[in-house]
Amino acid sequence: MAPIESDEVVDFGPFRLCPRHRQLLFGTEEVHLGGRAMDVLLALAYEKGDLVPKERLFEAAWPHVSVHESNLKVTVAYLRRALRECAPSHEYITTVVGRGYCLRTDARPEDSRSEAERPVVAAPRLPELGTVIGRDVVIAELRETLAHNRLTTIVGSGGIGKTTVAVAVAHLFEDEGGGSVTFVDLARVASQEFVASSLAAAFGISSTTNDILQAVVSILARRRALLFLDTCEHVLNEVSRVCDVVLTNTSEVRILATSRQVLSARHEKVVRLAPLEVPPGDADTARDVLRYSAPQLLAARAFEKGGYRVEDRDARAIGEICRRLDGAPLAIELVSSRLLGRSADIVLKELDDRFRTLRKDSPGGPLRHQTLLVTLEWSYALLTRDEAAVLRAISIFAGSFDMNSVIRIVAHLGLALSETFDAIAGLLTKSMLSVDQSYGEPRHRMLDSTRAFACDLLKSRGELDAVSASHARLQLEILRRAGVEHATMPARKWHATYSGQADDLRKALDWALYSCGDPMLGIQLTAAGLPLWSELSLADESRRNCAQALAELNRIGCADAPLKLKLIVGLATSNTYLSADPQETVALLEAAILLARETGDASAECGALGALAMYNLLPGHQSTVPDILHSMRDAAIRANDRTALWEQEQLYAVLEALSCDWQSSLSRLEKLQAEMRDHSESAVPRFQLNQKTDVAVQLGARLWLMGKPGRAVRAIEEAAQEAMAIGHGLTLIHCLSRGIIFVMSECHHYSKARSYTEILKSTIYRHGMAAWIPVADCYGKAIDALSGELPSPEGLRVARDNLQSASVQIRNPVYFAVLAKAMVAIGQADEAARTIDHVLQADSQRWLLPEFLRLRAATERAFRHDGQAETTLRESLRVANEVGLLAWKLRSAHDLAVLLKDRGASAEARQILVPVYEQFTDGFDSGDLRSSRQLLGRLSSSAVPLTSSRAGRSNRN
Repeated sequence: MAPIESDEVVDFGPFRLCPRHRQLLFGTEEVHLGGRAMDVLLALAYEKGDLVPKERLFEAAWPHVSVHESNLKVTVAYLRRALRECAPSHEYITTVVGRGYCLRTDARPEDSRSEAERPVVAAPRLPELGTVIGRDVVIAELRETLAHNRLTTIVGSGGIGKTTVAVAVAHLFEDEGGGSVTFVDLARVASQEFVASSLAAAFGISSTTNDILQAVVSILARRRALLFLDTCEHVLNEVSRVCDVVLTNTSEVRILATSRQVLSARHEKVVRLAPLEVPPGDADTARDVLRYSAPQLLAARAFEKGGYRVEDRDARAIGEICRRLDGAPLAIELVSSRLLGRSADIVLKELDDRFRTLRKDSPGGPLRHQTLLVTLEWSYALLTRDEAAVLRAISIFAGSFDMNSVIRIVAHLGLALSETFDAIAGLLTKSMLSVDQSYGEPRHRMLDSTRAFACDLLKSRGELDAVSASHARLQLEILRRAGVEHATMPARKWHATYSGQADDLRKALDWALYSCGDPMLGIQLTAAGLPLWSELSLADESRRNCAQALAELNRIGCADAPLKLKLIVGLATSNTYLSADPQETVALLEAAILLARETGDASAECGALGALAMYNLLPGHQSTVPDILHSMRDAAIRANDRTALWEQEQLYAVLEALSCDWQSSLSRLEKLQAEMRDHSESAVPRFQLNQKTDVAVQLGARLWLMGKPGRAVRAIEEAAQEAMAIGHGLTLIHCLSRGIIFVMSECHHYSKARSYTEILKSTIYRHGMAAWIPVADCYGKAIDALSGELPSPEGLRVARDNLQSASVQIRNPVYFAVLAKAMVAIGQADEAARTIDHVLQADSQRWLLPEFLRLRAATERAFRHDGQAETTLRESLRVANEVGLLAWKLRSAHDLAVLLKDRGASAEARQILVPVYEQFTDGFDSGDLRSSRQLLGRLSSSAVPLTSSRAGRSNRN
């Protein structure tokens, strides 16, 4: 093929590469790559699918620099991972062993409905590496060690390059099919107690989950994965415990840790990382010196920053610098910037001066162990006053930050805009900052050692409160902007833009709200953070912060009614699934409604009314809901809020279903789905659930109940994919629990039902919603029993008892019906009878009554009370006809026909079953229809024959 022109756009799969702008697009969304990864991708794209030799890729990404082949392998691994995050089902870069790589530009685009529907991953990305020098042997050894040991710890002094080596190994582990990699940065963890929170953040689990390790293990249990724990030395005991628990409860998980000290965990394999090689004192030419890895790194970094090249006249000084720095990579990186515009001899003299000062201050001290601190202090001393002040201020950030954030944080310094830009440029040049391309527009980050050093200076200079205040005000500004864009921006883009603020929000709240740095600012931050916690499904964190903010609001006597309203609504909505006190939640919602009316906030009134209606509908309470929904409609009209009207319609459809007006409910949902389909995802309301997805799941469940199992399964599978793609925890949990697993199980698609149940479990743990665990256990135990697995004899009973203790908002009677059916299936008729009696005595929802009566009849038959069972089945059939649910009617008719057949009344059995069976028009491969068809085949042919048109459908559906 002919190479592409420099401005020619290259399409491959769902991607579009624009060489002129160095931009890679997935649909309309940019995929952000680091510089060398983009260099490699462009070099591959230029050949339009042809093989690109390794030598050409080295020239493209590392011009004029000699590096080991492992750098190319790591960069390709990083690039593949970035592509895989967008298009996981296809590999676009193929390896030609020993020769090079090629880009598959002929791959067909994947089926991708929209970027908003792709999963949102909030976990830290594995960093892209710069050029790795002098570590190829140890990287190869670590790969071998990792293959034969489940826990490998890289041990070495600070700044020795542990993280760099570990990241390279992790990239190669994932690229070579070892499994997924989860990166956990423990450098920011202040003490042992916060290790679990860091794990939670990396896995996207709510940090307030009662047992985070159990949640982590539940996610890892069925994976081939690498857990990468970086910088463990200050939390050794807790990390050791984490490793023991994870390795004991998983079989395909490996752990790679970095630490200055050994973890002392069981089965730990320790790899001690040595410094880079330094030349002997008699090496006096550039060629001799550059045979060693420490001078290679120094020369490479100095060349990258200013084109510096080692000459023979500098060779001895370069070698001595590397020896004075003990071959420590970070110290060498910091010193490299000093070679710009000055000779190596001058740099060596400056370095000697710093070490002589240290000898005076600490006579006889072990200097080599203080190399990094000396180098940091020296580098800091060489900063300009503005650079030093900016460095101290930006150490407040928990993660990466952009230039606009820097300008806000350093406002108290009174610097001109140009002075701030110059200071950041100087810090970049002097290796005190690095550029992070992971978020699109260039952002900056500090190495952990540099951040800790600068933060200590910030505290010792007495500047912490002033900078913390600026940081908190900045977070408030960002979160208020996020709140405005929450209603208009596609969910995935909103996540990508704002989900990274969670750590900085926590840091700002710790200072403002919990340390009383500025309580009013903390209260405002809490109100502004509500959309973020909602989108990340951090309900417990939201509830805790709202409660604290309301307490502070009352303590300081603040009379800001709109602010109080936001906090009350936030607390009430987060209480929906978490509070054990329904009266407290109802009182909060009613208070919010009154306050919204007093302040004339129709939008807030809609939200509170919708939450109150849902809170009542979840356990099936209907009496007050019509009035609530009528008020909600009035408020939505006043607010001119179409999305609130959609939510009101959806809630009304739930009310109609509970009232057994199924056709009206179905028609309302179909109309609502059609209206929503014409609008972007961002236009769909996101109060507590993603309504568009919830409507789709409700439609699927209605279709099954009303006797259209084929359409129901298709609708449910589509809704399941949508729910998983959106990435909103509560929406996924609700949809899996309230429709997806139910329909799959009732259609006897047990393999899919089990798979969805595992997703439900991991999502519950991931988002810290422990209240839903009884639901997941209920489905898990019931599906095992119904599918013929060998369940624990006590499993179903324990699941039922746990469900009975669950919150009333979660304790739906349909779960008890599933458990009772499973109990009947494995011969636990007595336990099934107790389960049925418990539900019926607790005022069961009428739409479920036919199924509970049918199951009661099954227990009566088990106890040989066939006469009583026949009466019960006839009542079940009558009620099923009355409530208008064909699915229940078929089951009742089937069981009654079986009973009559056993009594020899086959003709009557067919007369009962055939008319019901013939009402179905699709889904003839579903379990109930298969069973009914088989039963009809066994019944006497003397009765009314099954029409051929219906019998033949089983082969076409």
